[in-house]
Amino acid sequence: MRQRREMPVRDFFSTYFVYIKTFFRSRAEYKTSFVLGMASNFYCYLITYMSYWVLVNGVDDLGGWDFSDLSILYGLSLLTYAVSGMLVWYSVYALEDLIISGQLDIMLLRPQGLLRQMIFQRFGDTFLGQIVVTIIFLCAAFAAKTEIVSLQTGIYFVLAVIGGIFMQTGSMILFGAFSFWTMKSGALIDMLFYDLRGLTNYPLVLYPKALRLFLTFVLPWAFINYYPTLFITGKSVNGYETALGLAAPFVGVLWFLLAMGVFRMGLRRYTGAGG
Repeated sequence: MRQRREMPVRDFFSTYFVYIKTFFRSRAEYKTSFVLGMASNFYCYLITYMSYWVLVNGVDDLGGWDFSDLSILYGLSLLTYAVSGMLVWYSVYALEDLIISGQLDIMLLRPQGLLRQMIFQRFGDTFLGQIVVTIIFLCAAFAAKTEIVSLQTGIYFVLAVIGGIFMQTGSMILFGAFSFWTMKSGALIDMLFYDLRGLTNYPLVLYPKALRLFLTFVLPWAFINYYPTLFITGKSVNGYETALGLAAPFVGVLWFLLAMGVFRMGLRRYTGAGG
């Protein structure tokens, strides 16, 4: 199916901001549900941070990592995941449902591009609680480690977050695109993305070398948070780790471009709900 020309990027973002404002106006009609949704997410991830605090205080040696280090490590992963989730999680994760129900065929007849339409499907407001709790612990971590705070660190941190957002968004798009080949991609997403990515919530130095290499060069989840955290906290022990830390933002962008290529490839082979 051939699509019409899409609106310029600037017009897309301006329309998206209008959509977000309209979305929050509608959510304001159900304030209790909105607040409870945010509070539940906040509480869930607050407990996760507390488990790190218990772990650090209960283990004699965690590879030289303290609670502030783990807060930065986990914070980079959770923050970038939450921002990406607000954009595409609810839509891309449910791509198989759109295909099975035939809704995807209807979307392909509209003038706007498919992925942009999917972003407009649902704003992930439930991820806001994750962002709030992450920002709190990131600020506390940097306040506790004032020796690493500098202009250069701040610039790199922003770039690492942007790269992580590209990596996380690209991963959601990539695994969602598998629905073009198999109608049941949910289990695959859970295993390859959520389960394996969760390993990087702890320092990779604790894992066997083979697993560290896998999470660096096969499924490069370590570029989301591990190598950036090494660089930010000064834990890089050699030029190899420093180079990987510096490369992390660029790897995220490249991974996103790869994901978009796979998504377009799957879309080209798609022939309709009955095809």
